[in-house]
Amino acid sequence: MIGISSSCCTSGSGSQSKSPYDLTIAFIGNPSVGKSVFFSRLTGVGVEVSNYPGTTVALKKGIVKARGKTIEIVDLPGIYSLGVTNEDEKVTKQFLIEDRPDIIINVVDASRLERNLYLTLQLLELDIPMVVALNQVDLAADLGILVDTDELSELLGLPVVPTVATWGVGLDEVMLVALDEQNKTQEHHQVRYSQWVQQALSSLDYTFPHISPIVKMAALLNDAEFVELCCMPPEANALLSSARRLRQNLEIEQGISVPDTVARDLYGEAGYIVDSVVSRFEPKKNIRERIDAILTSPNFGIAVLISALLITFLLVFRVGGFLETWIVNEIFEPHVILPAEAATSGMSPVLKNLIVYSLRGVEAGFAIAIPYIAVFYAILSIFEDSGYLTRAAFLLDNLTHKLGLHGRAVIPLVLGFGCNVPAIMAVHSLGTRREKRIASLLISLIPCSARTVIILGLVGTFVGFWPAVSIYILEIIIITGMGLILGKSLPGQRSGFIMEMTPLRKPGLKSTLRKTWMKSREFLYIAFPLLLVGSAFLGVADALGLLSIFQDFVEPISVGLLGLPAFAATALVFGILRKEMALQILAVLAGTANFAAVMTPVQMYQFAVITTIYMPCVATIAVLKHELGAKDTALIVIFTILLALGMGILIRIFGPSFL
Repeated sequence: MIGISSSCCTSGSGSQSKSPYDLTIAFIGNPSVGKSVFFSRLTGVGVEVSNYPGTTVALKKGIVKARGKTIEIVDLPGIYSLGVTNEDEKVTKQFLIEDRPDIIINVVDASRLERNLYLTLQLLELDIPMVVALNQVDLAADLGILVDTDELSELLGLPVVPTVATWGVGLDEVMLVALDEQNKTQEHHQVRYSQWVQQALSSLDYTFPHISPIVKMAALLNDAEFVELCCMPPEANALLSSARRLRQNLEIEQGISVPDTVARDLYGEAGYIVDSVVSRFEPKKNIRERIDAILTSPNFGIAVLISALLITFLLVFRVGGFLETWIVNEIFEPHVILPAEAATSGMSPVLKNLIVYSLRGVEAGFAIAIPYIAVFYAILSIFEDSGYLTRAAFLLDNLTHKLGLHGRAVIPLVLGFGCNVPAIMAVHSLGTRREKRIASLLISLIPCSARTVIILGLVGTFVGFWPAVSIYILEIIIITGMGLILGKSLPGQRSGFIMEMTPLRKPGLKSTLRKTWMKSREFLYIAFPLLLVGSAFLGVADALGLLSIFQDFVEPISVGLLGLPAFAATALVFGILRKEMALQILAVLAGTANFAAVMTPVQMYQFAVITTIYMPCVATIAVLKHELGAKDTALIVIFTILLALGMGILIRIFGPSFL
């Protein structure tokens, strides 16, 4: 393998600053083509995940050393084109124009060559040295598809290297060939557009002779963002204005849609290339096809999906719960928390609380990150690598679209019942910011395993089984209602169902473990510091008596409006750190774990409902801020608090009739 460095780099924003690396190589390709497998095999764990400036789209960057050069590797989001459909495409386009990598490695799925070549043909027009990594050639052969790589290389005018990323086949060759292409002038393939499009481009050539052809094509397609990234404002405005007139005249005179015509031309060119380089044969019937038919069946497929989601939920909940109990009861409490409390017994209350509460924050972090997030991402990696995730999205796309979401939102929503933190982190896979906002709000309302502790430990134990079940039913009604409202009213782009149905394959253990680690550690970097600071703050506030002041301040609401005991408000504050802590602190403040002795059934039911709805825990708030930004996070927090208060008032009014 090429030498690997564990160094990390930070995101840049523009090509003005001089890069500290000898060259930058960008990996680009459609979703699910194996691009991230390439990246992780090359860089190992020496990777930084950071948002592209001004966006919530994450870029992965790592460092590789080869032939005495220090190379920055960038894994760009998986996209289908250089259009303006979603945030991922905008970021990829912006990175290519502003940061301009030295070399592009376009990872292409050999089993779906025609669909992948649409992006390849667009990338060729950027005039950046490029190498095509023809990935999954083994899978293509299993499907009866053979690709003549030499002919493909000749037609595209650039090197094509056959690879199998999951096994590391061809990985070194791709990198070495890419290094050879640095600073080369490649004779790229030129797309043959329709005569009307060519005439429009020729008119723009005459008026703007010094502007690149791809920029003029972007103007003709009304891609203002692309044009403004490449040209100064006066020239960009003039080009867009001229292109608009040409496009409107064409569409009126010829009755054609310019964007549709260009897309048709690109697909036609891709089809011509595929016909020239691909030979097909009848593959042997195998069990994979029979399994695939079951998984995508409207009847059996739904049954399998429900079973898979239930198993996923049970594994995350059971395994995560077991590991959390073991970490807390066997490691932190006897060996960290209790010794720390004993050691700080003679210190001032402020210092003691600062130390003990900080350690409890560390405890909370490990009890979330290790049990729930790791188990969740291990299962999610298996779903991704096996190809099942796209089938689940396909089956439930119609349902989720009614909530204003893409079928891909199914997994994050279901896993929110285990833990909201990894569920929120998983919304990154959704195509548009609108979908991310809807999914994040809905996930924030889902009763996670920590909230389940309160529902079962308080209502289930002291009020009854069915009242506890009714809280889940109430939550589902609220979530569905909010989804329907937001789906119809929230502005923003809606994404259609465009997702490759990746072939079924056997997931590899190393790939699963690698993905689990890379995704789990995002929590450690993002949420863990805030969790620690939040714990320390609550400890100091408690020692200084600020929580008591808070309790007195909100008493008109907690006691007067909601009818809860005065100490319940303080317990809710601790629930911000960890939801189940609200129940633990409630027992401490009440002086007993027999809640029936100090609270009525209505108050217990009310407390459980408010706790499951009101603002998310600190860890969830941290990942919300990372995914959506401070403004949307604040809106979600405020909305859930108001919703919880409203539900609490309704329960106080109508609860006595039912409980």
